[in-house]
Amino acid sequence: MADTELLASLNDVNGWLTSDKLEATPANSAQPQIEAWRLIRGQLASSFTPVTLASWVDPNSTPDLIRSIAGRLIAAYIYRSTYAAESDTTIPAYAQELYNEAVSMLADIRSGNLTVVDVSGNPITGGTGFANTDFLPNNTTTPPYFTMDQVFG
Repeated sequence: MADTELLASLNDVNGWLTSDKLEATPANSAQPQIEAWRLIRGQLASSFTPVTLASWVDPNSTPDLIRSIAGRLIAAYIYRSTYAAESDTTIPAYAQELYNEAVSMLADIRSGNLTVVDVSGNPITGGTGFANTDFLPNNTTTPPYFTMDQVFG
């Protein structure tokens, strides 16, 4: 994880920060990039195949919707850490708002309310990569599925 841009570019992140107050740089975004990468992959592991998730190696190969989510998360982490010194107990409202938006969008992807598309506008198919025919018994198997005298070896 030596790269400073994983799922979102610095431009994606800076779109959520005001340049006159705070700017994402390679130095202040390295750990937030990693944390956003971990959170997004963890949240979407049941929605996309491992091959699909592994193909998102940099901002150029990452779908726009995922870049937008990652940009929000990274900006939230940077904003929170920058302004944490002002209050030991309160998370800045803007950082919390960005984080909540990103997590909500991830939940919408998992529930099917948001669709991740590729550069051509085609939906990226999710799932685990397995079909119901990969397992037995399944809905094509004639009952009874097992009998008492069946031996498994």
